[in-house]
Amino acid sequence: MPEECVSLQASVSVLGALERVVRRCVGPDGGSVLFTRDTGETLISRHGQRILCTLHLEHPMARMVLDCMCAHAKATGDGTKSFILLLAALLRGIQNSAHMNRKGSWTGSGLQNLTNRLLAVSRKELDDAIIHKITPYASLYCSRHSYKLKGGILDLLIGGYISGRVAIGQADILKRVLCEFYHKVSQDQDTIETISFIHSHFSLLHTPVTGLPVGSSEVVEGLVVTRDWSVWTERQGPLKALILYESFGPSFVAAGDNISICVQQDWLHRKESIMQQKLESLLDLQVHVVLSSVKQPESVVQWARLNHIALLQFVDSAQLDFLFNISAAETLSHPPLQHLLMLKYCRRVQLGGHRYACLGTFLRIHTLVLCAPAPGLLDQIVCVSQGVFAMLQYLSRKHESFKKQFQSSIQVADQSQSPSLDQSQSMLSTQDLWGGIMRAGGVLPVGGMFEFLLHHFLLNERNCGDPECCRLLAEALLCVPRTLYSHNQRCFLNIQTCFLSHLKQLDRAKLQGSELPELKIGLGFSESSELAPCLESVSGKHQLVVSVLQCLHRLLCVGAILHTRSPLRTGPQTHSEDDEEEEEGMQENPEPLQEQMRKPY
Repeated sequence: MPEECVSLQASVSVLGALERVVRRCVGPDGGSVLFTRDTGETLISRHGQRILCTLHLEHPMARMVLDCMCAHAKATGDGTKSFILLLAALLRGIQNSAHMNRKGSWTGSGLQNLTNRLLAVSRKELDDAIIHKITPYASLYCSRHSYKLKGGILDLLIGGYISGRVAIGQADILKRVLCEFYHKVSQDQDTIETISFIHSHFSLLHTPVTGLPVGSSEVVEGLVVTRDWSVWTERQGPLKALILYESFGPSFVAAGDNISICVQQDWLHRKESIMQQKLESLLDLQVHVVLSSVKQPESVVQWARLNHIALLQFVDSAQLDFLFNISAAETLSHPPLQHLLMLKYCRRVQLGGHRYACLGTFLRIHTLVLCAPAPGLLDQIVCVSQGVFAMLQYLSRKHESFKKQFQSSIQVADQSQSPSLDQSQSMLSTQDLWGGIMRAGGVLPVGGMFEFLLHHFLLNERNCGDPECCRLLAEALLCVPRTLYSHNQRCFLNIQTCFLSHLKQLDRAKLQGSELPELKIGLGFSESSELAPCLESVSGKHQLVVSVLQCLHRLLCVGAILHTRSPLRTGPQTHSEDDEEEEEGMQENPEPLQEQMRKPY
């Protein structure tokens, strides 16, 4: 069995290759990646997770990093490109620290010790910096720039998420459509429940359309089914609809019945009789619409046409289940499995070159229609739209715990001001979720502000228990804004210098009790910025750093890579029947193996 030695240099090389791929498409000024295959198929994307999952990764360390990155993206919906950048910068920093300390190279035990210390930093120093330093600063920052947040916190969060994932012109269109979709689905309902509903059923609540420009994306009232009506009849609502999961044919033999043999003529006569009885029962129920997940017999299609009943076939079973769950549906007892529900209306909609069915429900369900001229761009837009609501769901779920941490930090920082702030925070409701998150310091402007703040506070932490690990993490954090402003390194240096100057002015004003200075850092928040202001989640950034440190720990604790042809067992080990029989045979015949071999056959 061949064995491959694992070293820090190998990990740096693997992450360096991944970093060179993703750093091309970071930020609003980033580009896209073009994938090609021998078949002529192409894919253009700048979505981080889509790019990394499309790569053909052979090295097991790269696949391990990809698994960690996907797990983080599934939880937070954000930070895939920053994950690779930060992890690569940490590995380089660890490698360079060995040369700076004249160690030559790290040993296996030394690396494991270092990664354990970095994990300890993520549980203590990192949490302290977020709760006691960054969160109060973010709250103050957003309150001083409230005049630039008139568009709504939700709009700025969505804009900050999609600004680095699609082109600038497409970002404005997509932000408008996603905000419109959220507000129409929400309708002044509970914010957390609305986001969870959209995120859980996004695959059913959106319809991709190829061949149209991105600007044709819209929000359509009702549930769009990507099938055309087999029989279409215009009717005014409300309408009673029947849901079918099986063919509406006769069922001659029930369980436990005796089978009788009939001649062909009697069999056909009985088949037509049973079919007619079932169809007449639909007329008695006053059914106007039939929704079927399978193809129905031609006689059913003809009957629907003659009786002016709309028939829709080959509907996705998941969509039928969704309609059943959100409606007060009635289940019929006789086979096949049938459900009755009320629809507000039924329509035909033309999307691109296709004609689809649209079903109106009394819950006012809306469908997000996403358009793009090419399949690759359409896939990117769908991934970004789904990621928006994954990010919002993570942020909304973290709000309650984040609010408690903020209140405790204010009590420690300033006992005189904490009672009023605690009362104002306790009065927040879910209806004011986004404003509450802003006032609690849960958001910061995009453009590297979080990284600059955490870098500054980690280096200047007086009660730091591990200065070396804090320095490694602080220096690695700057790789994100450095890549974001890679088109102009002087811009990065100017922003960093200006930011540190503002921090010193802010600390000096707090000590002197004078008026706080104007804070002008962040994309869209500074006077020289031509971009609209955008926000990002502090809790999402916090989780990003923690996930990277956990992945680093897994990466550097690998001592060897063993290549095997047998299947890998990741679950609990179980004994097979052959193993049990062999063990039983050994128990029945406990003679030594040498004695058994001496006996003649």
